[in-house]
Formats: sequence, structure tokens, C-alpha cells
Amino acid sequence: MTERRKMNLAKVSGFLSASFLLLTLLGDTTEACSCARRHPQTAFCSSDIVLRAKFVAVNKMEGNLSERRWMYHEIKTIKLYKGPEEMQDVRYVHTPPIDGACGYFHGGPLKEEYLITGRLKGDEVLITICDFIRPWAEITLAQKRGFTSEYSKGCSCSIVSCHSECSITSDNQCLWTDLLRSQNQSYFQDKHLACLPRAEKNGMCTWKSLGTQRSGSFRKRRLTQ
Repeated sequence: MTERRKMNLAKVSGFLSASFLLLTLLGDTTEACSCARRHPQTAFCSSDIVLRAKFVAVNKMEGNLSERRWMYHEIKTIKLYKGPEEMQDVRYVHTPPIDGACGYFHGGPLKEEYLITGRLKGDEVLITICDFIRPWAEITLAQKRGFTSEYSKGCSCSIVSCHSECSITSDNQCLWTDLLRSQNQSYFQDKHLACLPRAEKNGMCTWKSLGTQRSGSFRKRRLTQ
């Protein structure tokens, strides 16, 4: 075998070994990421941190091949809506670098304001495409009111997703019907309502309009597709 052939085989072997190591560290990448749509109140209440920020520099890699690699985005925090007081000035958010692990790749313009939800691992903010990450300009006035003040009041309530025939089973639940095909995906409850406890109803959770539109009745109604 010639010396050049030996060198080429060594390069190929090294590349395959490195690729295998990276895949092993990152986990199985063959499974596609799948996220169920959530009401923004659910996204708020289930998150460790919620903030408004601008992306300054994006899609940067950290670590090396011998470590579990993550990608990170540099941000400028504008307002913290939920999270520890010491997280008022978050500068970086971290995410898996592969689609199969639901990594968030930012393809939007820089320096545009975004609403970002995520979870905390120590002092690091972790995000995925399953989090609520949306341009602030695209969020309705009712949703902005929800994130800034109202959603936090309803975290004792539970929003139950309805895809076909469904009903609620307790007084702390609100039935979310936006996902029904018959609703034509207008997402009225998503855009305009919050599920909040009502003092005059002994803490029963009901839909409340956060805007000027009337909420309508969604309590204990059995629905079919």
C-alpha cells in the first residue's frame, strides 16, 4: 500500500471516528423534533424564564468535539417578565445544535425585539423551537398584556387542549378549542384570552378577555369535530 493511500485512509478513519463521537455525544439525530402548539399562557407558566430581548449575534458554536456541544445566541435583554431577579440582564441563550434535538436556529433579522421563553440550568438560559419565541411586533395587544401581567395570575389554572371530542373534568380547567378544525385556525383564545381564577366563582378558572373583544362561553361544553 502506498504512503499516500495510507494517509488518505487515516484521514477518512479519523473523520468517521470524530463524526461517530459527535453523534454519540449529541444523541440520536434521526428522530425529527416535534412540538405541540401551546397556549401562550401555558408557555409562560411552564417556563423558568420569560423575557423580551433583541438577538445581537446568532448561531454560534461552543465547546469542542470532546464535549457536549451547544449553540448559543447573544441577546440584549430589554425586559424580564418572569425569572430570578439576578437574571435581569441575560446576555446569552443556549440551544442544542441539531434539528433532531429541537435546536433553535435564528433566521430572523437581528436587533428586532422578540418574546422568549426558556428554562434555566444553573445560570444558563436554555431554549428550543418548542419554546414560545416570537417577534414582539407579531404578538397581539392582549398577549402582551398577558405576558406583562395577567398570565402569571392564572398559573394555578390548567388549559386543556381540545383536538376532537373533549371536555373538562375540574373547576381549575379551561377548554382550549383553537385546535379544532372547525375553528378555521383563527386562534381566538390564543390571541385574546387568558384562563384565570374568578374570586366571585370561588376560584373557578374561566376564560377572560384581555382585549376589547368579548370572550364568549367555553366552560364545560362538549365539542365534536
